[in-house]
Amino acid sequence: MRDPNRIKRILTLLQQIWEQQPDVRFNQLLSNLQGLYYQDNNSYGRREVFTKNFIDLEKISFLDFFYLEDDKWEEFLTSYWSSVEQEIMLQREEIDEDKIDEVIGLFIEAGIDNEQITNSFKENLKAFFVKESRWLTVEALVNLIRKFSQNERQELFDKIRRY
Repeated sequence: MRDPNRIKRILTLLQQIWEQQPDVRFNQLLSNLQGLYYQDNNSYGRREVFTKNFIDLEKISFLDFFYLEDDKWEEFLTSYWSSVEQEIMLQREEIDEDKIDEVIGLFIEAGIDNEQITNSFKENLKAFFVKESRWLTVEALVNLIRKFSQNERQELFDKIRRY
């Protein structure tokens, strides 16, 4: 009998991974992860079939993970999540205090009361930079915020405060 506790462990890993890329659809996430597993594990799951296209046969391939054991999938997800965590830590280390202070100054220019800039808000701002720097560099994010109107900066401040 398979370990029933594996279900919660695997779902937790999938949740953690998915939360780092919330714009990805669930089946897209699974497809991407299966593609990575395929690449890392000697093309595991690749199936080739022939389909009839009028009178010609056409060869197509797809990934089939029906027989992949849960322990192998969990091991892969654990390793993948570990690499994501390492990347997050490296990104967090690259965010310097000068950039944080500059953005805080931009918020204050937009009319945000200095007393609202708490340590908790600063941590949220760092988390925002970590998450968004997957798409843009920290410098590009700061440049973008510089160009924001006062209203846009206030909206961003509120978003980060709720982060």
